[in-house]
Amino acid sequence: MSHQRIWTANTRSGFLTPGSDFESSQAVVAGDQVFLVGCTGLTLDGKEFVGEGDPAAQADQAMHNVRTLLEEAGARIEDICLINNFTTNRPDREQVYPVVAQHLQGVNPVSTGLIVKDLAAPHIRFQIDAWAVIPHDRQRGHQRFRVRNAKGGFAVPGMNLDCARIIRANNHLFFQGQTGMTLDGRSFVGAGDPAKQAEVAMQNVRELLADAGAGIEDVCKITTYLTDPSHRQSIYPVLARHLQNVHPAVTSIVVKGLAQPEIDFEIDVFAMIPEATGHQRFGVDAPHFPSELGCSLSKVVRAGEFIFLQGQNGLRLDGSGLTGSGDPAAQADQAMRNIKELLAAAGGQIDDICKITPMATDHANWADIYPVLSQHLHGVRPTSTELVVNALSHPELDFEIDVFAVIPQNRNTA
Repeated sequence: MSHQRIWTANTRSGFLTPGSDFESSQAVVAGDQVFLVGCTGLTLDGKEFVGEGDPAAQADQAMHNVRTLLEEAGARIEDICLINNFTTNRPDREQVYPVVAQHLQGVNPVSTGLIVKDLAAPHIRFQIDAWAVIPHDRQRGHQRFRVRNAKGGFAVPGMNLDCARIIRANNHLFFQGQTGMTLDGRSFVGAGDPAKQAEVAMQNVRELLADAGAGIEDVCKITTYLTDPSHRQSIYPVLARHLQNVHPAVTSIVVKGLAQPEIDFEIDVFAMIPEATGHQRFGVDAPHFPSELGCSLSKVVRAGEFIFLQGQNGLRLDGSGLTGSGDPAAQADQAMRNIKELLAAAGGQIDDICKITPMATDHANWADIYPVLSQHLHGVRPTSTELVVNALSHPELDFEIDVFAVIPQNRNTA
């Protein structure tokens, strides 16, 4: 059975990017996974924007969108496992987080909050990614570990919302973004020392994995967020020490800011409890960037029917260099060619893509990027969250894309 794609539309008839031609879905159901579009103040029909100049009103519309999409996907608000909150200005967090908390009372998600350079349009000041899993046992639901209220904590002291540190949803593990903050949320270790922050974050990851009955070897993908690209030199040796022989897929992004000014580093971790055959990791011996990470990485990891990919850009898979220096469209084309090759290596295909997160370093580049994405993803209609970030994993990169894919269970991959 193929994936269910809900509220499909073309950007030509929408409010934000009427000049582009890109087909997408507002929600995709793939087995037990529910992927949603990044929700903003834009109504689900794409014709109206609610709350221009009012981040709280934008957040309220976004959360109403989330609830509607989950219901149409056959899920519930309490099935949400992960939320990623994006703002473009730090002060806006104080306005949007109480709204998010109001909508998510009793849900206890894990959360990562990022301040990015820009969102899909200049007047969008808040966006939320919500990832839900339909539980195999509805009565039991998901296991949520170390649930604590964010109010009074270090990262978001004004947010009155109970959040988990890790969630086990069927065999999928979702983590709160980990920093130098202790797991009780009361103190921060390593101010001014990114390496120390990374060490605390990785110790937290190990402890949370144990809570959920897993180990470091179950990690499939990591996404690292930095506020200064120079910090990679001190952070990467720490990550390499913790991730030796794990071979995760990696995406690295430089953002405008994290939850507090003292935080220089944050890591999102995606892990799964393996089936009997374990995870399959492809491209471990291939050339990688950033090579200075100091441990072998995977280009793609297959965990059951789920496919995690390394963030793809204009860097060719054979390590021969960059396609399209100064040309975002050429970089996007190379990235999509890479994705097709990596999906095939893992037994997948382009139609299996459920969620994309395209990232650019300049908002003006979307006019060149979207026609390329449309060409490669014609008929796929994934959900999408568009971000403008300060920098990517290499100073010459103008574009990168994260992709999550699920292979339909009835496909014969033999």
